[in-house]
Amino acid sequence: EGGNFENLVTDPKAAETAITDSIDNTTVTLTADKASVVEGGEITYTATLTNKAQTDVTVTLSNGQTITIKAGETVGSTVFQTPANDVYNNGSTVSTTITKTE
Repeated sequence: EGGNFENLVTDPKAAETAITDSIDNTTVTLTADKASVVEGGEITYTATLTNKAQTDVTVTLSNGQTITIKAGETVGSTVFQTPANDVYNNGSTVSTTITKTE
């Protein structure tokens, strides 16, 4: 039977293959919707992931605000209110960075 052998013996050892986990790096970037805004105006900050979040991701900004990127999505946003007109301050620059992700 089975190939016309007199006695075909099956080797009981399993065929094993190691699967190596590859690290898939995900990057989060921060952008602002405006390069310039009047005093008292709003800036929308958007955090973007290069891969979909498997669970909610919280991005903390240097201005104290947080952005939540929901599970299954790649983008989240928050609105920042710039300082109102001030007679002692003739314009300024706002710089915001990502300080933490979790």
